[in-house]
Amino acid sequence: MMARPVLIDTDTGVDDALALILALRSRELSVKAITTVAGNVEVGKCTRNALAILHLLGVADKPAVSEGAQKPLCRPLFRAPEVHGTDGLGNARRYILASSTPRMCEQSAAKTIVDHCRSFGNKLVIVALGPLTNLALAWKKNPEAMMKVGRIISMGGAFRVPGNTGPVAEFNYYVDPEAAHLLLNSGLRITIVPLDVTEQIVLMRKELEYRAARRAGRVAKAILRFTKSYMKYHEMTEGFNGGYLHDPLAVAVAIQPDLVQTTRVHVDIETLGRYTRGMSLADFKNKLKRGKPTVEVASKVDRERFLRLFHERIWE
Repeated sequence: MMARPVLIDTDTGVDDALALILALRSRELSVKAITTVAGNVEVGKCTRNALAILHLLGVADKPAVSEGAQKPLCRPLFRAPEVHGTDGLGNARRYILASSTPRMCEQSAAKTIVDHCRSFGNKLVIVALGPLTNLALAWKKNPEAMMKVGRIISMGGAFRVPGNTGPVAEFNYYVDPEAAHLLLNSGLRITIVPLDVTEQIVLMRKELEYRAARRAGRVAKAILRFTKSYMKYHEMTEGFNGGYLHDPLAVAVAIQPDLVQTTRVHVDIETLGRYTRGMSLADFKNKLKRGKPTVEVASKVDRERFLRLFHERIWE
């Protein structure tokens, strides 16, 4: 089986880092490029974190990392350092990257996205782990090239569950609702992996420590270190010492699409609401009588199969 070409767009925080490790250790995927976007932390930190993970895995020379948008399309940047640490990697990046400084690609993220859509066409899957700013800029730059992409998998949204940034919004769509609105109304083939399914996937600290102890290597030690404050945050705010695997699930859907059940539906994002900024709205009953939708929303996940896949790959 040939590996599917993948581009990963990320605001490299803790769960993004786990997602990158999963992608780079999965034979089904061939990661052709990584693009970074401001979100969990400033974009420069996201870029350094992506480079740190490549360095950790011993693949610092490829895939290329292109830096993208420093802020949302038309809003100030909203960050989450209380979740991911001030460096975005649990304040542990210096232990992973040490004194080595891998170089990023000089090309912008939007251009990298457009070029890969041209080069790989419908074979390409874009996995968007952060705000959709870079993809919106690529769409504005060249919608014809973007329409060639086979599938975009976006970790984002909250449909039948509460938000994690305010009462109704998921973080990525809250940060740049205008970008999400633009992409989800573009006609692009998009699969949304929302909080509805990602919050069913929790990795507990005790299990992480148990598995890491059986793999006493550099990667296992780094995972233990950079997830510590992320899991402590969830213990303080939600009462469990562990962490949601939001972004790894989005990557897993690129590996095994049938891990989730989806519904094809029209989706929009609230951009004007004072209290509902970034809210995901799905017309599940086609009340608005619009044309054929191109967006699929995941509603169910095979939790056990995902966790088997995650642990098989992450600790190899």
